[in-house]
Amino acid sequence: LQTATKSASATLALTDSAKVVETSVASANNLTVPPNSSVPFPIGTQILVIQVGTGQTTLVAGSGVTINSKSGNLKISGQWSAVTLIKRATDTWVAIGDLSA
Repeated sequence: LQTATKSASATLALTDSAKVVETSVASANNLTVPPNSSVPFPIGTQILVIQVGTGQTTLVAGSGVTINSKSGNLKISGQWSAVTLIKRATDTWVAIGDLSA
């Protein structure tokens, strides 16, 4: 898989589809999942996100987006932890992986 590196808070782009997104940030940062109206990822899209930096990455739902996860956790647990985002419906995603509150 190809890699897309984010060196600051960022919003997922269509070009991130089927890539490994690495968040390489030294401070806390956000990775926003945009609404389908602005970035129309196909249903079934999977994006692997790895926190390679020391700054904790938080998954943020864009306007009208729902991100479902175990216990509602949306923060990647730590450096070298990972999560997979899967698009299940128009503006509904599931996050599966090493997440914390």
